[in-house]
Amino acid sequence: MPTVFISYRRDDTAAEAGRLADDLGERFGTSRVFIDVDSIPLATNFEDRIHAALDSCQVVFVLIGSEWLTARLPGGERRIDDEHDYLRQEIAAALNRKDVAVIPVLIEGAKMPSPADLPSDISALAKINAVDLSHRRWRGDVGTLSAVAQRYDQWWSRAFTWFRARVVRTTLIVVLAGAVVAAGIIASTRSGPPAQNRQTRATLIPASVPSKVDLCSRQLTFAVDGTVAPLMCSGGRLNSQAWQYFANGNLLVLSVGPDATPGRVRQALCSDLRGNKSTTIPKEMQAYQLAARYYAWDFVLPVDQNLDTCVS
Repeated sequence: MPTVFISYRRDDTAAEAGRLADDLGERFGTSRVFIDVDSIPLATNFEDRIHAALDSCQVVFVLIGSEWLTARLPGGERRIDDEHDYLRQEIAAALNRKDVAVIPVLIEGAKMPSPADLPSDISALAKINAVDLSHRRWRGDVGTLSAVAQRYDQWWSRAFTWFRARVVRTTLIVVLAGAVVAAGIIASTRSGPPAQNRQTRATLIPASVPSKVDLCSRQLTFAVDGTVAPLMCSGGRLNSQAWQYFANGNLLVLSVGPDATPGRVRQALCSDLRGNKSTTIPKEMQAYQLAARYYAWDFVLPVDQNLDTCVS
């Protein structure tokens, strides 16, 4: 799971930051989400704690609201122009790390500042593609942010942050170089084609393994029977927004796993219908289609016929 740092101004987006931290904490674990209000114990040096958090994170979400850029000090100057502004220091430190992804998050339609609007040490923020976050689309937008964070949850990133906090840089280079050589030797001695590297794929909750197909993110449209579109994007990629929509209903079929049998899948589908977790068979069919693509099941279940007996 990725470790996420949430950067925000308290007088600008405190409510959204707290809500986002709670939702990401449910997905990744509260210990993997850093937000200053909850993550800094009393009598702890603020600057030291911030830098320690940046040392261990893979993703920094910079929440930008309507007053993020224009907030001012008592003397009238912009807070962002103060070199001691904690938010500016957070962003500058994050941008200087090659192993940390910095993602601007625009709250409720806020505008992205231009490079000329920002101090030189954080002007690069304006050149990064931003993600929207709105109360009207909260679940879908949080699903998008979760998918973005999971993209940067690579084994080499976690290994780097672990070593960085414990060994000097020269030792790190030696260890990683040795590991690469050893991996190359081991790989060269194996027979047969190399296995697919599934660690590069995200794991969507409630699945316990990475997706067999690539993921995408598309805004959903909803029908009266609870079905959504699109389930897939071009090239057969699975829409993580659609998966998140069904996962919010705790549908069992999404967690059956890659080694499922037709019987276990049908049992999960019927359990969802009988337990009122899903209100319509069409919606359940869509959940099945997502799960089948996610896990690459090698069987086809005639869902439209079999599920009629679940609710009869």
